[in-house]
Amino acid sequence: MFEGFMMDRALQDVLKVHCFGCGALNAHGLQIKSYRIGEVVVCRWRPEPFHMGYPGYVYGGTIASIVDCHAIWTAMDEYCRDVGHDIENGPPPFAFVTGKLSISYLKPVVIDGEMELRARVTDKGERKTVVACQVFQGSVECASAEVVTVRVKAMG
Repeated sequence: MFEGFMMDRALQDVLKVHCFGCGALNAHGLQIKSYRIGEVVVCRWRPEPFHMGYPGYVYGGTIASIVDCHAIWTAMDEYCRDVGHDIENGPPPFAFVTGKLSISYLKPVVIDGEMELRARVTDKGERKTVVACQVFQGSVECASAEVVTVRVKAMG
């Protein structure tokens, strides 16, 4: 389906953080895993019954959280590639935060199925990176989002 380079490890397993959505160090978090496959960053995630909103469907806020974190990792990976920072060698001296998240829910996401997120950078500026992200369940597009990320100085 995707051509080009494919990471053998999730970005979150290379650079471990404590974030609720994506942090490998947060046992209570969503534990998403993002992999670069060519020009697209892909995340496959299976919800648990406690992620339910309306009976039988994934809570929209959970979907937004996954999109948010996946887009941040997409922006960070792209910027690291652009400046030549290998996250295998440690965290970069910058981080990305969400400036704006705009999501359209197109179809409900059923609770007992895997979600696949596909994200790509659509615009880059001095500190701002715009990421487009689609959420699929099987071949059905369930949500479409645009996330404006902002590069900031890393804390600590």
